[in-house]
Amino acid sequence: MTVLTEKLKTRAIYFVLASMAMTSLVACTKMEDTAPPRKITFEKAIYRPQTKADDPVIKSVMDEFTSFKCKAFLHADNGGTAYYPTQDMFGENGETISAYTTGDVITTNSASVAYWAPSHDYYWPKGSRSYINFVGWYDSKGTLPSEATETSLKWNGYTVGTEDNLLFADEAWHYKANATNGPHYDGVTEGVPMIFHHALAKLCIEAKVAEQTKENKTGGAGLGNTNWEVTLSNISLAGVYTTGNLVLTNTEPSETSAATSAWTGSWTPTGSTTTISMDAIDTPLKKDRATKVLQMRSVMPQTVTDDIVLAFDYNIVTKFNTDEYAHEKIHASVKLNEVTGHIAAWEMNKKITYTIIIDPVTTTIKIDPAMVDWVTEAGGSTTL
Repeated sequence: MTVLTEKLKTRAIYFVLASMAMTSLVACTKMEDTAPPRKITFEKAIYRPQTKADDPVIKSVMDEFTSFKCKAFLHADNGGTAYYPTQDMFGENGETISAYTTGDVITTNSASVAYWAPSHDYYWPKGSRSYINFVGWYDSKGTLPSEATETSLKWNGYTVGTEDNLLFADEAWHYKANATNGPHYDGVTEGVPMIFHHALAKLCIEAKVAEQTKENKTGGAGLGNTNWEVTLSNISLAGVYTTGNLVLTNTEPSETSAATSAWTGSWTPTGSTTTISMDAIDTPLKKDRATKVLQMRSVMPQTVTDDIVLAFDYNIVTKFNTDEYAHEKIHASVKLNEVTGHIAAWEMNKKITYTIIIDPVTTTIKIDPAMVDWVTEAGGSTTL
């Protein structure tokens, strides 16, 4: 009996331990989040130029870039009332986000883009209060920001070249799960919108001759068969800054729901100014359409000061019928901040065109400035 009792006790202890172990396993199973991991991808990054709401014009960012850089700041729920320290989920320098086809192959063909994604998979956090803030940018020459945090985005000593293209996206705050957005005109209704803006300006200079009325064509002397040919030479634009610092700041929205907010800030020129020289226009200017003197090019946004001066020589050949009887070469120098309707500053995300209009009869010159919006890009969505 004694031996049997001891065996029964031993078995009883064994079953109790086994039961406790199974209970522990069940408890762990109940606590585990069994939901499948949610992969972070970027869907069809496209944007539309800013137009009337009822006139959407679709334009793919693929026309300007086929990949961009992005940082992701993870605020992970610690299970209590606070968060773990913020983590650079995409690393200190951010991840390159590329366009992929449905076959998971990187593409540069806008028609085949199925989604945008980092080079390897990242997944959304499972904590109920965890969230990620996204900061995105693109630079055609691959320059990384001097600083890229959730509240500060800077490029120091950035030198703007003719073909450079620098953009930054509105910051996406507090994203933790798939969200339904308003119309994007791109078929994407879910995800985190990446709304890009050009950080540079674009500049173009054109030239034409003034329309000739009967009065000024005859010059009051009945020279009805007189005509003029005008060409340009020694063309330059002095006093232009090409290097500067771009400092942008952002503020976290007070609400905790997912939202985007625009960066604010401006460029500060550094260093000395430069002179942009242009090729001579040997073909006579026309009156019905302008001739490009300076092709549209990137410039650093800046205030138009007294130092920005457009200078050129215009050559006037006067003919009676087909016979040339006068040839004049006249120098012109114009401060762009003194022209009628002058533009005070070359702004980010703007295209500026100056049109030189020359009246060969009176030898008067008019500079006609115009500045229009470049585009506002609603650069696609991040599928959560």
